[in-house]
Amino acid sequence: MAVSSINNNSGADNGGTGSSAADLSNQFMTLLVAQMQNQDPTNPMDNNQLTSQLAQFNMAAGVEKLNASMTTMQAMMVQLGSMSASSWVGRSVLIEGEAKVSFGDAPIGIMQEGVELPSNSDDLHFALGADAETVTVTLHDGDQAYTAELKKVKQGMNTFNLDDLKDFKPSQPPRDREYTVSYEASNAEGEKPEVTGLVQEQVQGVTMSEYGPILHLLNNDPITMDKVFVIQK
Repeated sequence: MAVSSINNNSGADNGGTGSSAADLSNQFMTLLVAQMQNQDPTNPMDNNQLTSQLAQFNMAAGVEKLNASMTTMQAMMVQLGSMSASSWVGRSVLIEGEAKVSFGDAPIGIMQEGVELPSNSDDLHFALGADAETVTVTLHDGDQAYTAELKKVKQGMNTFNLDDLKDFKPSQPPRDREYTVSYEASNAEGEKPEVTGLVQEQVQGVTMSEYGPILHLLNNDPITMDKVFVIQK
């Protein structure tokens, strides 16, 4: 239904734009004829003036036609976007957010709160703005913070699991608590590259808006497609 509505609106807009272009042409010719009929016989309009006015009119008419073409193209892009976004329903995506995790039974595993992960999955994800010498991973239970480090991490998307985290400080996190995961990156020059923690979500549905397709998620507020970092299987 949403796609049909977009098509109908597009047709209505094109009709209105065409009428405006015709009105513009009629008004221009009426004014030009009136100007020529009422010109000073001792100082008539020369060819350069006439040519200049015609050029200005052609430019205005061209802009009007360009606007009509852009309106049609925009409607087509919205329609294509809605068709593309509909294929996302049921897919898992990675979006910005704080993962809440807990240690499972041996072997060590991880469960992200509110989101069903594949069996035995203990993957965590973040996006790094530049290469980093160290990314410090912090698990915080509300009272105590436990930190471990990932070394020589490359710019872009990164995935790791709890087995990659060694030598927690000040001690190994207790297994019977839930933790919020956060990150901080640093490099050899003392800079702190931007690092964005990601959480896994599932797309439940897609609706259209003036901003394009809106993805409705299982456990988070609706988002636009540009907020998605990765589309998973």
